[in-house]
Amino acid sequence: MEPDLPQKAASDRRFSHQSASFFQWKGLLFLFVLLLLPSAVLSLGLDPAQTEKLLHPAPLLELVPGPAPSAPSDEAASGIKNVKKPPAKTKSPRELEEEAALRKRARRAADRYALSNKTLFDHILARHGYKTTVPGKSRFVKDFDVRAGIDFVLKSPDARIRANTEGRRGFIFEVTYHKKIGISPEKKPLKTLCVVIDEAGRVITAFPVK
Repeated sequence: MEPDLPQKAASDRRFSHQSASFFQWKGLLFLFVLLLLPSAVLSLGLDPAQTEKLLHPAPLLELVPGPAPSAPSDEAASGIKNVKKPPAKTKSPRELEEEAALRKRARRAADRYALSNKTLFDHILARHGYKTTVPGKSRFVKDFDVRAGIDFVLKSPDARIRANTEGRRGFIFEVTYHKKIGISPEKKPLKTLCVVIDEAGRVITAFPVK
């Protein structure tokens, strides 16, 4: 059976009173030890400065172990290691020799280049002229002379030369101007003229790039 509520309340009060008495006596005992400890230490012949040092809580706090230093995670460590950029790849003598041979063939073809009116008007200007409406194509600005630009790029000693892309035969010449010569499909300014010729020197196409 459950005890009556008055009896249970009285029992709880007695338990609380006993607990409070216990903690009161414990506190008084602690104060008593603190009061007698200096006299006991002095009776042993210790110096008062040493007594004060023994009673000071700071040395005890130093004995408490602190948290261990955390090591950086693998992800953070890898990020630190990857800050430095890898050195640029040095080309082998064979690669340099192949590039020199390619430039020589490209220069030989450019020296005898031919630009037909059909290629200029029906292909280049039809797709990349300033009036073009072909989607996704870059356009030349209105005042840029495309024919003169092609002649300049193919004869420039500063032109960047590389092989044609996607396995197609021929060469690509590029020269970057100091002014805008075209506009990208995203309406961004373009300053480089790209000219593509075949191995016989015939101009295949030309268009502005970034």
